[in-house]
Parts: sequence; C-alpha cells; structure tokens
Amino acid sequence: MFEKIIKAQAEISRERDEVIQKLLRFVLTDALLFWSHNDELSKRQEKLWMPVVIWARRILKAELLTTTELDVPEENQKAVDALKIFLEKLTDKKLTALYLAALDMRSVILAMALTEGRLDAEGAYKAAWLEELWQAEKWGVDPEAESKRLEMKKELQEIEAFLKKKDD
Repeated sequence: MFEKIIKAQAEISRERDEVIQKLLRFVLTDALLFWSHNDELSKRQEKLWMPVVIWARRILKAELLTTTELDVPEENQKAVDALKIFLEKLTDKKLTALYLAALDMRSVILAMALTEGRLDAEGAYKAAWLEELWQAEKWGVDPEAESKRLEMKKELQEIEAFLKKKDD
C-alpha cells in the first residue's frame, strides 16, 4: 500500500535540500493564499481555509497574506524563511508526506496541516478541492474531474495512514 510513498521517501531523503527549495518556491503561490471574488465561495474559503491559515501563521510565527489579486503578495517572502526552518526540522517521513500532499493539493499550507495532524485527510481534501466542489454543486459534476478528485482523496488517505504507521 505504501510502496509509492516509501520509494518517494528514499528519493526525498537523498534530495532533502532540493525538495525543501521546491516547497519554498511553491508556497508563494499556495492555493490557500488566493481567494475568490465570489461572495459565496469566499465565505466557504473563510470557513475552511482561514482557520488553517491562522494555524500556519502561528506555527511559522510569520504572516501569510491572502489576496484576491493574481499577483503574489511580496510580504509573503518573509514567511519563506520561517517555513524553511520548519521544513528542515521534519523527519524524512514527514517531509515525504508533506511534499506528496502538497503536490496533490496545490498547497504547502494544507500539506503542513495534514502532516502535523491539524487536518485529517477528509478535511484536507475538502479544503483543497473547495472551488471545484463548489462549482460541481452549481453546475453539475464532471465525471472526469470527479474521478481525479477521488484519486487525490485516496492518495491523501494513504499519506495519512503512512504518517500514522509506526516505523519498523
């Protein structure tokens, strides 16, 4: 079940610095930092995303600014140093889980929350796919998109189980 994750862990342990650098670049365009102009969707983002953003600010002891614009807030660069310290302290197991989850969810912040137990796989999934799930409610489900989301949900559940697994 964990073969893919364990293989990734071996690669990530050899390339820790490169993986951390990728995550540091990725966080500046984190999905949780870019909010909708739509009132209904932004209320859902406020409910699901803001508690996670506030938690991440507290963990990192750094500001993470959200925006409704397309440009990356320059102030968020200050949080990158704090994130680097956080990532460097992670075990290879947690760094692997965080990296894989971040890729699935398009969010380092959500991946941090999953890895640190702030969110479970279900909560992380709902937050990561909030916009698509909202659109599916409004305009109907796209079977191909739904299939992709369910695959990502399964991967998040596997990552969560991997994190809970005792090391041999």
